[in-house]
Amino acid sequence: MVLLNSFIANLPSDEDKQLLSRMVSKCYHIHNKSIMAMEKDDSCLTIPLIMALLVDQQSMIDRLSDNNNS
Repeated sequence: MVLLNSFIANLPSDEDKQLLSRMVSKCYHIHNKSIMAMEKDDSCLTIPLIMALLVDQQSMIDRLSDNNNS
């Protein structure tokens, strides 16, 4: 995840770095089998991880929308 680590290192604030690191860790923990099912090459793992992050974020948005509509 060298590319992702470089991206995180260049975020403007420590708060942003910590937030993204926590999101990535949580997402990887939940979806690690799916992420690792693709390729073993580090650069190839970035795409499935980003897709898993997007799915998790959309799920969170949907839950928040449902809560606001209730």
